[in-house]
Amino acid sequence: MVRIGVTGLMASGKSTVARRFEERGAVRIDGDALGWETLRIPEVRSRIAEAFGREILGPEGEVDRARLGARVFRDPRAMERLNAIVQPPLRERVLEKVSSIESARAAGPSVLVLDAALISTWGLERELDGVVEVTAPEPLRIARLRSRATDEEAAARVRGQSLPPLGPAARLWRIENGGDPAALLAEADKVWNEIAHMAAGRRRP
Repeated sequence: MVRIGVTGLMASGKSTVARRFEERGAVRIDGDALGWETLRIPEVRSRIAEAFGREILGPEGEVDRARLGARVFRDPRAMERLNAIVQPPLRERVLEKVSSIESARAAGPSVLVLDAALISTWGLERELDGVVEVTAPEPLRIARLRSRATDEEAAARVRGQSLPPLGPAARLWRIENGGDPAALLAEADKVWNEIAHMAAGRRRP
């Protein structure tokens, strides 16, 4: 199975690209969804409450994502504390998901796509057959977030996120999202054609 990572900063369009690959036949792992699942682990919830106060929890004891986001995206040190709590179990969860999919597949999809911003943070580049990095200008990323956040919140979230540079990867593609959805999908299709060629070569006896 060919393992491909799709990464990029918030609202860059990385998930649009990853979902395009899924439409073309890949099986996609949603890193964001696994991240929210990780927040529901009792030990993780407890440590977050200890670090940020019980007020960060909702009425049912769940992590209040809006309150947590408001704290960490405006405070780099708070983001570091959160990452130290969440990232180790999240990385483990991602690798377990990858292993589970690969173990379960028979004649199914031959490409696995990991849709995750934190690929470089986790140091997963060397465990993948290739990485697609999606980039977009900051004003565009803020504009894309305005559909689900106020202008102030969108700007704070975009400017509060940073990722380490990608390390060496077996193959690296870069896609620049200029704001035209059709153009972004066309670039994704170009990359997919190369990935599909890799997968076809992997299947040959």
